[in-house]
Amino acid sequence: MSCADGTLKSNRGVYHEIARLQQIGQRGALATPVRLSGSVPCANESRLLIGEDGSFLGTIGGGLLEAEVLQKAPKVIAADKPVLLDFDLTQDEASKAGMICGGTCTVLIEPIQPDRATEVYAAAAQSEADGSRVVLITVLADQHCFHKLALLPDGVLVGSTGDANVDAVVRELAEQYGAGEEPHLVEEPFRVCIQPLCSPPSLYIFGAGHIAVPVAHLAELVGFRTTVIDDRGEFADVRRFPHADQVLTATPDEAFDELPIGGGAYVVSITRGHELDEEVLAHALRTRARYVGMIGSKRKVAAIHQRLRDRDFGETDIARLHAPIGIDIGAETVEEIALSIVAELVAVRRSRSA
Repeated sequence: MSCADGTLKSNRGVYHEIARLQQIGQRGALATPVRLSGSVPCANESRLLIGEDGSFLGTIGGGLLEAEVLQKAPKVIAADKPVLLDFDLTQDEASKAGMICGGTCTVLIEPIQPDRATEVYAAAAQSEADGSRVVLITVLADQHCFHKLALLPDGVLVGSTGDANVDAVVRELAEQYGAGEEPHLVEEPFRVCIQPLCSPPSLYIFGAGHIAVPVAHLAELVGFRTTVIDDRGEFADVRRFPHADQVLTATPDEAFDELPIGGGAYVVSITRGHELDEEVLAHALRTRARYVGMIGSKRKVAAIHQRLRDRDFGETDIARLHAPIGIDIGAETVEEIALSIVAELVAVRRSRSA
């Protein structure tokens, strides 16, 4: 694996690592949730890749659940057979896992072989790289046989069960259950695991000053695809933002003309001045961005609100703004301010009140 102690904190890059293992002829096991209910330690996007040497990448949520997955993985690799593990983390088991309330989940552990489903895992790796939406499909024909397929955004079905009729049914199930974000374990007409790979949400940070550095770092850690924009080349420097996916030297006008800021985007304005912040917000409010936020004092926010009204933005537009930005945690340092900002982004992403 790609870390000295065999671990990495983020789930991003798991499928890229599978592709790498396959290229060098190594085996492994991949654990992913295929059914979730209630309060459980893993999430839809949880991934845990275990190499045959015992190293691992990602997480399936930690605690008892992850411990059992790590124990089962070598057996899955050796037998070359997938396993479905059912976890009931209610009452006593929930307490052991450190949870206030419990739930249930089913985890698929699938063996990775160098010559199996390489195109499917390559498609998943491409999804990680460019944010394209791919639906992974695992057909569990019986305890000795399974098939791995993928439905691409253009409708192409990668992989096959070897039976055209079964492939047609699999496509229908993937289209039916793969439209959302949650995985599904379908039992009829045969057992199929449907796992959508959802694009990481895009975060656009306008302003590359001192606060932007930890914001970009923390946002990457929690799964955002981050772009930093500033019109000053000495600040919009990739060396200052090693954790950003993209760093652009551009004015707000240029950035909004070039960047695909759609309905799932998050826009954060932490520029060096009121006028630049106003321009960022004016552009952002003309998009369908899910989140638009600006740093500043209450006095600054009130002034910007009035200037936006003067530009014919209505109260519905202004109500979309998160300003002053961030959750009130009593932040004082740059890092604490960044934490409060990213915490609010996560709260909005998870549809929680910030």
